[in-house]
Amino acid sequence: MGASIIAYFPGVTDDQVDLQEGFWNDDKAWANFMVEQEKDPAILEAVKKLNAEAIMTFKTEEMEDEDIDWVTPQQLRDACMKIRDAVRSGASEAKPLLAAYGRGANGINPVDQEFVRDLEDIIEIANWGEKLGTNQITLEVTW
Repeated sequence: MGASIIAYFPGVTDDQVDLQEGFWNDDKAWANFMVEQEKDPAILEAVKKLNAEAIMTFKTEEMEDEDIDWVTPQQLRDACMKIRDAVRSGASEAKPLLAAYGRGANGINPVDQEFVRDLEDIIEIANWGEKLGTNQITLEVTW
C-alpha cells in the first residue's frame, strides 16, 4: 500500500501542494514511522526526552482541523534537528526511534541514514511552510 505525505496547513491550495518537495526516500517509510508512533510508547518517551514533541504532529483525511495538534514550522524544524543530532551522535534516546523507523524502512541504505534523510526532508517542508507565511503546520498522510 502506498502512502503520500504532504505539509498541511489551513488554507493550503492544491497549487501549493503540487509545488512541495517530497521525501527523497519516498513517503512510505515515514508513514510507517507515523503509525509506529501510535503503537509504541517508547517512541513518545524518547521524543519527550529530546524535547522534540512537535515531530508527533500529523493529520489523516478523516481528521478535522480542530483535531490536529498544530505546531509552528520552527517547532517542527527544531524537533527534526534535535532528533537528527541525537541519531548522528548515537544518543540512547535515538535508539527506540531508529528501531521503530527500521520496522518500516525502505532498507536501501542503513536505517540511520534513511531516518536522517527523512528528517532533513521534513526540515525542508517546514522551511517551505514558513516561506509561505503559515504559523501552523502538520504532516498529512494519505493511504
